[in-house]
Amino acid sequence: MGVYGYIRISRDEDGSRDSIESQRNVIRVFAEESGLMIDDIIEDNNVSGYTYDRPGLNELNELIDEGKVDILLAKDLSRIGRHNAKTLLYIEHLEEKNVKLMLKSGYQDENLRGIETWYNEMYIRDLSRKTKEALRVKAKAGEVHITNFGYKKDPNNKVKCIIDEESAETVKIIFRLFIEGNGCTKIAKYLNGHKVTTPAIRKQELYGYGWKKEWTLKEVWTGGMVSRVLKNDAYIGTVRRGKTRRNKIRDKKIIEVPIEEQYVHKNMLPIIISKETFEAVQMIFQKRVTNGVKAKQKPIGKYTGILKCGKCGKNLVITNSTTKSRGKETFYICGTYNRYGSNYCTRHTIKIDDVDEIVFNEIERLYTQGLIRLDNIDNKIEKKHKNNANEKRVDRLKREVEMKKAEIKNYSKQLAKGLISEEIFKEMTDEANQDLIKLENILEEA
Repeated sequence: MGVYGYIRISRDEDGSRDSIESQRNVIRVFAEESGLMIDDIIEDNNVSGYTYDRPGLNELNELIDEGKVDILLAKDLSRIGRHNAKTLLYIEHLEEKNVKLMLKSGYQDENLRGIETWYNEMYIRDLSRKTKEALRVKAKAGEVHITNFGYKKDPNNKVKCIIDEESAETVKIIFRLFIEGNGCTKIAKYLNGHKVTTPAIRKQELYGYGWKKEWTLKEVWTGGMVSRVLKNDAYIGTVRRGKTRRNKIRDKKIIEVPIEEQYVHKNMLPIIISKETFEAVQMIFQKRVTNGVKAKQKPIGKYTGILKCGKCGKNLVITNSTTKSRGKETFYICGTYNRYGSNYCTRHTIKIDDVDEIVFNEIERLYTQGLIRLDNIDNKIEKKHKNNANEKRVDRLKREVEMKKAEIKNYSKQLAKGLISEEIFKEMTDEANQDLIKLENILEEA
């Protein structure tokens, strides 16, 4: 005869009133008093009874399906679960499998078990309501319990945070690369190419946890991650609380709360990104949406966002076509037709060479009429090219300096973890410091 015990505890539900070991002792004594020999006691430690997807319970169900369990011992029905309907269904499941459920305490009359399961659920619902209210009060006060990438918890005040210099440098690089015209995916590839630490890995380094078990690409940056960093106003000092909610207890579906319903506290965090830079980035995002422009690996067409379809009013998008007779041609096509087909608009195709000819002819007409002076335009273009070239060079040098500093920090971390010897550390940091001095000198001269 297969006799198994089941024990469960949730620190949120049960507080400090009980422990997993005290339940284990209760089951052992209960078995002895009942004259039973226990094969095993299966546990779920710190798992809510509101969900029935639990590691221990799943293991128990496998044993039940294999016909290895005849008697199941538990302290009371709340250990089996705190969801009224699901607990009653599970009891029926045990009966169908010919498993006898024996409880140390609670209603022994099966006809009264419905009352006990109802009470167990009401208990957790009341606890959930009180927890939400406590969190709401903390949200209104602007307390920070989960830090954003770029920050870490203040060791002197657990509800405040300070700048984490290592990840803050990454945040600054992301904003700079985006303003230079790089898209989120391209920035992610840059970060991955330079082996820059991701938010999940940094969280693991700081707090000992950082991702769900099923995450397999925790060390890889994605375009979505970059986008979330760029749109996060925490970097200009804003604390946002109550951004998401769940409709039900332990509901896996997270609902985003409208901005006007969130708790917003400005100037509560140390600033990593200037307000001007942040607003410029948001403006670039908005323009890309408005003009239908996406930053890709390919250069953006010079007329993209300017040419519109005369029928539907949407942007013309750039595309290529290759034929045997004409070879490769670049032209613009209606964005609506390109995305949805002829049921919504027509092609409205125009070659890029034809657009160039129209623009050049118009410039020539304005010039002959004395409405524009080409020498002024030439001077402005030349001046802009020089300024752009120097700005790009300075920005490139700044990025190289930041990456070299991050490289030196990384060597220090490797030494601290015992991954490299002091001799190798000294050799690598000496070389990196020499490179850093050269870069800083070149940057100063620029």
